[in-house]
Amino acid sequence: MSGFKPVGVELLFATYQPATTSVPTASAVTITAGWPGIVVPAGYMTNDRGDWCSSLKLKLGGFLTATATVPTWAFGLAITTANTFSAASPLATISGTVTPTAGSASWKMECEIGLRTLVIGAASTIVCHGAIDSNGFATNLQLAPAGSGNASFTTYDKQLAYYLWPYLTLGAATAGNTVTTQYGKLYGEN
Repeated sequence: MSGFKPVGVELLFATYQPATTSVPTASAVTITAGWPGIVVPAGYMTNDRGDWCSSLKLKLGGFLTATATVPTWAFGLAITTANTFSAASPLATISGTVTPTAGSASWKMECEIGLRTLVIGAASTIVCHGAIDSNGFATNLQLAPAGSGNASFTTYDKQLAYYLWPYLTLGAATAGNTVTTQYGKLYGEN
């Protein structure tokens, strides 16, 4: 998009193909397996002015199945420079965990991602806030920046493309718990 403060948004990624059904464990597991990469293009996050910061909106949704023996669930969003899942660099994590009601339910996640500070090299900071809602959860989950304080991801390099990885970690590796992401969209609001 071009222009000074353009009106509208730009769709950077969209799919309505179901992801491979994820079988979460006690380690982080991506919930978008089988999809093309959700990519933040190189050079996208370039403006950290207070009145018009570079920003993105990620929206996902799908179905979950929780067994009669339900462990706690913890969602997160990781970021990498490779099209390979890793939760080693979390962009956002939920504040706490939730124990879903046994059975099947739908869910949706919405994340606001923005450039907080722009620095030359791999030293810029991006932050993420959002929520995960489900009719299978007693409460809605809030996503907040990973790490301490307000810093979320402090080694962002605007020259590189980045991949976003929504993930889920269970409190215990209990068989029968699954997540199938049904749609995903990444909007650019630069």
